[in-house]
Amino acid sequence: MNKPDYVIECEHVSKTYDDGYLQVSVLDNLQFNVRRGQSISIVGASGSGKSTLLHLLGGLDTPSGGTIRLMGEDITQLSQKAIGQLRNQYLGFVYQFHHLLPEFSALENVMMPLLIGRIPKAQAEEQAKVMLDKVGLKQRMAHRPGELSGGERQRAAIARAMVTHPACILADEPTGNLDRKNASNVLDMMLDLQHELNTSLVVVTHDDELAGRFDEVLTVNDGKLAPFIAN
Repeated sequence: MNKPDYVIECEHVSKTYDDGYLQVSVLDNLQFNVRRGQSISIVGASGSGKSTLLHLLGGLDTPSGGTIRLMGEDITQLSQKAIGQLRNQYLGFVYQFHHLLPEFSALENVMMPLLIGRIPKAQAEEQAKVMLDKVGLKQRMAHRPGELSGGERQRAAIARAMVTHPACILADEPTGNLDRKNASNVLDMMLDLQHELNTSLVVVTHDDELAGRFDEVLTVNDGKLAPFIAN
């Protein structure tokens, strides 16, 4: 029986890729749960499978074995259309590169997920303004991405991910392109919003110092997940 406080559940999840005549194991028999409102960081060497794990959690890739549940639904048994609907309803994504649409303002970019979800335009605009205010971009809403600094662009991307109040945010190196000060400020903002909205947060990062500020830190090593051990 699924526990209702779990947003994501992974049972015996594995991922292998065909490399010519060989099968390369990236992730092996992972047991991994994300509780509602929990913040988790995932660290590991480059190429260890951190991003692969995040893609599996978000239904962007399919495991070779095992079960992944999103809000109790086994996404390994669903069609791509059904997975997409669950993803749009319950997940938000943040990447190392902001992926904002350059021809639209910050406000219009943040409105996009709401409009896709068929929220009326006036309501979508109001919700987007509230979220942009929360991330400190109240005075920059009309600016396009090219008119924003790197830190401001990432704040807008985070506002876009959180504007639907998703059950969980999945973030892949969200501070990877920022200097130390901006990275720390952006992470502060993400954690503050995560607590305010009671949203779960799973972040892949190469930065051990930032990783240590989460409720739980996990390491991907040789395809396995293990508790983080500081040097």
